[in-house]
Amino acid sequence: MRAGFALRLREKEGHVEATLKGLRSARDDAADRREITETLAGASTKRSSTKRSGGEGPGTKALAHAIGPVGTRVRDVAGVRPLRTLFEVRTSRQRFAVRKRRPAADVGEIALDEARFSRGDGHRRPMLLTRVEVEASGPDSTSIERLAQRLRAECGLHRAAENKFAVGLRSASLEPPRDARPDRGPEPAPPPMDAAIGVGDFAAATLQRLLREWQANEPGARLGEGPEPLHKLRVAGRRMDTVLNLFRAFLPPGLARSRPTLKSLVDALGDVRDVDVRIEAVNTFRSRLLENERPTLDPLLEHLEAERARKRATMLRALDSKRGREWLDTLPGQLARTASPKSPAPSRNPTALTAVPDLIRKRYKKLRKFARRLTPESSIAEFHKVRVRTKKLRYALEVVAPTYAKPAEEMLETLHKLQSKLGTQHDSDVAARYLTQLAARPPANFSGATLFLMGRMAELHAREAARMGGKVGKSWRGVRGSWKKLHARTEELRDETSAARNMDGRAHKGIRGTGRLAGTDGRPASLEPGGP
Repeated sequence: MRAGFALRLREKEGHVEATLKGLRSARDDAADRREITETLAGASTKRSSTKRSGGEGPGTKALAHAIGPVGTRVRDVAGVRPLRTLFEVRTSRQRFAVRKRRPAADVGEIALDEARFSRGDGHRRPMLLTRVEVEASGPDSTSIERLAQRLRAECGLHRAAENKFAVGLRSASLEPPRDARPDRGPEPAPPPMDAAIGVGDFAAATLQRLLREWQANEPGARLGEGPEPLHKLRVAGRRMDTVLNLFRAFLPPGLARSRPTLKSLVDALGDVRDVDVRIEAVNTFRSRLLENERPTLDPLLEHLEAERARKRATMLRALDSKRGREWLDTLPGQLARTASPKSPAPSRNPTALTAVPDLIRKRYKKLRKFARRLTPESSIAEFHKVRVRTKKLRYALEVVAPTYAKPAEEMLETLHKLQSKLGTQHDSDVAARYLTQLAARPPANFSGATLFLMGRMAELHAREAARMGGKVGKSWRGVRGSWKKLHARTEELRDETSAARNMDGRAHKGIRGTGRLAGTDGRPASLEPGGP
């Protein structure tokens, strides 16, 4: 579901079909969902007109070995995890053709469906769904839409509010998590730090939120039909690594020791993401060429697509590795135990508001150390060091930004500008070096014209890398100005928190077992009936 598809196994006319059906319709006024279907070789059944969503029924074993468009996608998304049946539905359908009079032609069909959804426990009566489906058979659906409007008006019908997959989930008392929906809204911003929350508890809660982001984006990244889920998954992993490193002194040692496992997963994601960036750069350059020049770069794109396939295979093996899966499966339990109501002693788990300012300042000082040395003539390696520390500071600040409001937002904005320039410079330099190295030992199908265009690309990227180096200074000055406001705000909140805790501590120390409170002059003050 998180990858945006429902998997259906349909037993029909002596064979089994596997279908991936998109959960999101391309249109709001009509069901226009993507479908990918594959007939499963070696799977046959005498039963008919039955649908399964996932499962252990006929066709599941055949699906595990299918090499078509459904089988390969299912294996990529599911990995080593077994499929299971969510619900079963038996459908009876009557079809009627819809024809035009002039010119005489079929334009679609009307289907009368009666679907029985099994409840799974064998005791409750099955849920019954009756539905009229009107489907266009060609690209022009105007006539079918007019017919649907008449049916609604004259037969008392209304548009279905949910698809059969959603009805089936409801019949089985299942509800997809919010993160599983392909049309889910953006993740809400994390709440500000509570004045009483310990820094270890805050770190654990932040990791729990980032783990949900990982779980939401991993299936789409595994499916690999677009770069965005992979990018989001990689960012979630980097932020988790930031939290594990930033708060390592306040987290259980086992969690801190898990960083190498996480980093290996993030590195595997990064290798695929790097190829995506190269493909995007080539396509951008290709779009600016004359029409007759564009096919010359096709061999380069084919080479990159093959490289991406290899990197994706490595990524999937990393995600399915025993070490990676065990870590991801056990992490929720570790975090739940870490963020327990019984916090450690205050010395080991101070409040987040008192500990975070020092942690953020350390990251800023590391960035400042390298940024001060930069000049337009600095090497790419020196710029890259600043880029890495900019990203680390930005990720750390994003974790706590809601607490510090506008000063944090301004700081993040200036960091984003600096990181953007450094990122463009880095990507351009990497692209230029990649093209140069590939041209030195090109594949056999690369023509002289292809190599010539690669040279032009490499030159453009090298120039862009040099140009961006001269723009970093201005962005760094913006970061320095924003830091002063942010630093003042973090210290202000820390002082307020410390003062409040000290007052609470003095109030508790003033309580005596005799029922008296210490007066302002140090002498006991009696509690009189009706007093304050």
